[in-house]
Amino acid sequence: MGYKAKPIDRRAALTGLVAFGLTGCTVGDDFTPPTMEMSDSFDGGPASVARKRDAKWWLAFDDPSIDQVVQIGLNQNLDVRRIAARIDQSRGILDATGFPVSGNVRIAEAKINTGGGNPTEETGFVRTEATWKMDLFGRLRRERESAFARLEAAYSDLEIWQLLFVDEVISAYIDMRYAQELIRINTRVLDSRVSTLAATKKLVGEGGATDLEIAQAEALVLTTEASIPESKVLFVTMLNRVIALVGATDIPNKEDFDKRAPQPVAKSHVVSTGVPADLVRNRPDIVRAEQRLAEAVALIGVAEADLYPNLQLTGNINLNYSGQEFLPGAGFLRLALDVPIFDIPVRRAKVETAKGLAKERQAEWEKEVVLAVEEVRNAIYALEQHQIASRAAKKAVEAAAAVLGLARAKFADGSVSFLQVLDAERSFLNTELAYALDVRNQAIDFVNLNVALGGSFDGT
Repeated sequence: MGYKAKPIDRRAALTGLVAFGLTGCTVGDDFTPPTMEMSDSFDGGPASVARKRDAKWWLAFDDPSIDQVVQIGLNQNLDVRRIAARIDQSRGILDATGFPVSGNVRIAEAKINTGGGNPTEETGFVRTEATWKMDLFGRLRRERESAFARLEAAYSDLEIWQLLFVDEVISAYIDMRYAQELIRINTRVLDSRVSTLAATKKLVGEGGATDLEIAQAEALVLTTEASIPESKVLFVTMLNRVIALVGATDIPNKEDFDKRAPQPVAKSHVVSTGVPADLVRNRPDIVRAEQRLAEAVALIGVAEADLYPNLQLTGNINLNYSGQEFLPGAGFLRLALDVPIFDIPVRRAKVETAKGLAKERQAEWEKEVVLAVEEVRNAIYALEQHQIASRAAKKAVEAAAAVLGLARAKFADGSVSFLQVLDAERSFLNTELAYALDVRNQAIDFVNLNVALGGSFDGT
């Protein structure tokens, strides 16, 4: 089964075999991309517009810092660079595979004898030899197809690591801003509780507050102070994580990360998901699985070609000289036909092994598709729910702030107890923390959904 190349520049390497005039039949089946039955949409509704392989979905955050770390990281992330080196290895294997001609030119001897009363004598010879493998049954072609599929899988592997890097670095950045928001929230609450403590102490002389209420107010101030350092640790940890993911010990304009900035929220809350079939083209892990299957299919052809005779033509030319004259040259042509007879059972076993590998990789491809659809569906639902939660939490913060303002006013004129003020402060803090978490989760879901949908990083 021969791999049918797609019209991409790097795939033009397959045409190199034609120049050598390889003829004869090719055993094995030509590779055809695998398919499986899939639904028309992810959520059971009508099919949406096909999703393009657009990698720059993170621009929806409209955050220059995100754009900066992604661009730097795609250029110098250590894992990405390590996987990119595999492409060079695979390209080298492809260049050395399926070549029908081998040989060498050898200066076997060149010497000068002189001295000792003997006349000076110059002797030597040059030999050139070449072997042409006649690809009668397509073994060389299948070898090249296999190497080419391995190269394509290496490109897909690079795209996988690029996608994983973008996922990790943006998620770490989101958590960094989330930690920064926690610091802001706790700082605001601390200021509020300090004001409450001062107001409570003021009421002591007027008989409006007890020692217990003062102690409770002081305890809340200390509790809030104790919670701030942990948020600061999370912020610095995530900042350092972003720098490490970029593949450096520091990044330009790092001071911008320390400035007060809102939590990232994608400006587009609607993601064009396309249809499940788009994943076969857009998900690099599925593309890699397809190329691994193509490699296995080509290896079946290699194994089957070994069941048939192998024909090689070898030529040799020798040119000798002695003194100032060249002696008559000599050469030969040898036609070698290797016919497998005694090890046929072994060769047939190799064919069955290759077929088993192809079946295994077919199952791997199907598994990748199934898991990809599951990831997209989960991410779609999570994003929808956290968008709902975020909108509700925002309203809850506004309501809790109003309740807290009323409670303080009522406590000042003695209409409510101090306990009600404490409850209002706790409620306000909890709703603010819940809202920050929902905003964080919504941003993470947006990342997860786009990563699950896949994409190409050409031109980034």
